Amino acid sequence: MALHHGVLSLVLLAVVLVVRVESGKNWALVVAGAKDYQNYFSQACSCHAYDTLRNNSIPKENIVYMSYDDVANDPENPVKGNIVNVAGGPNLYPRCKPDYRRKEVTPEVFLKVLTGDKEGVKELIGRDGKVIASGPDDHVFVYMIDHGGPGVFYFPGFVELHNKDLNNALKQMHREKKYKEMVLYVEACESGSMFEGILPEDINIYAISSTNSHESGIMCCWDKLRKVYVGSYFGNAWTYNTDTANLLKETLYQQYEVVKKACNVSGSVSHPQQYGNLSMNSEVLAQYLSKAEGYQSGVCLNTLEVDNTLRSEFSFAGIDLNNPATDMVPIATAARRLIESRDLSDEKQEELKAELRHLMLVKEKAESLTKDLVKAALSSPRGLAETDILTGKEQVFNSECYMAARSLFSARCPGINMGKYPFARRNLHAFINLCNHQPQTDVMNAIMQVTGKYGICQVL
Repeated sequence: MALHHGVLSLVLLAVVLVVRVESGKNWALVVAGAKDYQNYFSQACSCHAYDTLRNNSIPKENIVYMSYDDVANDPENPVKGNIVNVAGGPNLYPRCKPDYRRKEVTPEVFLKVLTGDKEGVKELIGRDGKVIASGPDDHVFVYMIDHGGPGVFYFPGFVELHNKDLNNALKQMHREKKYKEMVLYVEACESGSMFEGILPEDINIYAISSTNSHESGIMCCWDKLRKVYVGSYFGNAWTYNTDTANLLKETLYQQYEVVKKACNVSGSVSHPQQYGNLSMNSEVLAQYLSKAEGYQSGVCLNTLEVDNTLRSEFSFAGIDLNNPATDMVPIATAARRLIESRDLSDEKQEELKAELRHLMLVKEKAESLTKDLVKAALSSPRGLAETDILTGKEQVFNSECYMAARSLFSARCPGINMGKYPFARRNLHAFINLCNHQPQTDVMNAIMQVTGKYGICQVL
């Protein structure tokens, strides 16, 4: 009798599982936030994600894809109309044509698409566009990949999506019953800061960030033919796992463990985090990453596994050229191109050397400026030493001061463009720490004083 009861329980559990997976509609929003050929990885990982969701039978009309879409046919791309996510991998581009391209890829459009505001989208771009038209019984999945900074995710051209704006949109969707449950994967440097201390635990949203709130992501997959990094450890890990696992059995938590392991590479480590309603991590991936009635496990052939056992063959200026930090991609790319330039003309090699020297000069000047700025702002110290400000990794407690300081610095220092030079964003932590401990007037006066006195911004 007990055995019969146990078998019956298992049958009922299986029925409940199928009902849970099949109930409601599946919606997905995939965003590549970067443009330019050196940011190939952003469009490659997002293209792979889109292709994976389509292969898992989520209807095309239920997926919105946003990408600047300038990589596949960039003049530097030796294989036109082609995007791969690992060297030697299959061409993913033919099926992942974006719904929003070029100047339409902005934080404002993204938030309107996410919240299902068709009229708002039309007002912004002058045409009708697809949105996440989800309802109270539906499941929503969001994947975002680009560069990031403290409390921000970047869209093309260093345009910021702030953590408060993203979380306010999520709360709005909850109030308006736009989903039953939602899962977000956000991949960017310091992506944990998009949710840490701000995403509620009681609105049925579960989020994974590729890093904690104060560290960089990690690149992988240098392609010698294309001469760019075509993947990232976090992005490649979750898409490959989704392509090959049985989504009816594997849980969100199990995939989280997969990406944690993948991001623990030799010489470079990032720490994916979980936020929101953590009880959701016991649910199966099929609830969000497939449409159950059309899904078959283990039949996807569009992917290759990333080898995360690579040791650094060489480095430059302390940067691991196999697994560079995401914000070091411009320098790492230039260094690897120079190393592999033996077959190029002397003129081309000199151009590469000049480019690398310039990038290192910008990095050096940005660090020098930050030290001078901190010293000037602490002329009236309030308990913290310069080293505390320069090395601390505090959260943003004075957002008004921090945003004003960033804005003034960008206006005063066009030569240190943090969109073009993502490695310069590492110095933003000093701005956060200053604003947390010094009066805003002291911080702003220090920016004016240093940028004017030393002239290290305009000369670059």
